[in-house]
Amino acid sequence: MARLARVVAPGLPHHITQRGNRRQNTFFRDDDFRVYIDLMATWCAHYGVAVWAYCLMSNHVHLIAVPEEANGLAPAISEAHRRYSRHINFREGWRGHLWQGRFASFPMEETHLLAAAQYVERNPVAAGMVKAAGDYPWSSARAHLDGRDDRLVRVGPLLEMVSDWGAFLEEPLP
Repeated sequence: MARLARVVAPGLPHHITQRGNRRQNTFFRDDDFRVYIDLMATWCAHYGVAVWAYCLMSNHVHLIAVPEEANGLAPAISEAHRRYSRHINFREGWRGHLWQGRFASFPMEETHLLAAAQYVERNPVAAGMVKAAGDYPWSSARAHLDGRDDRLVRVGPLLEMVSDWGAFLEEPLP
């Protein structure tokens, strides 16, 4: 049976998730997170995809990304994941898949966007890894709290919708 075509809406935010194969870890040391962020930033810029929020957990990733063109999202994410997999497999002497299938992506309207951004950046708090979202080094929460882009995220679009990001992150999830 053929795979269903991915729905991509240019100019709209998409919630993207990708799990490690068999839900196993995909990040093993701090440098792995840095390599992933650099690769994702490079390939998203190359294909015209803006990242508005992200969180890298040990065995999965969340991104909120906005493609300029319908044909930009899949190659940006796929190429970053392919190169990251190659990096890990080479270093560890492994072969095979690092990620579980293809990434999932869901276009969102503004009503779902803020709930998704809050969910993404609070993921480490919900997992008991940190007490405050801004304390987790591998998400966009600190960039939003500081009001400054980092290597991957562009904070302006979400900060235009929420005046007090710190209070927003403390609100109960909808």
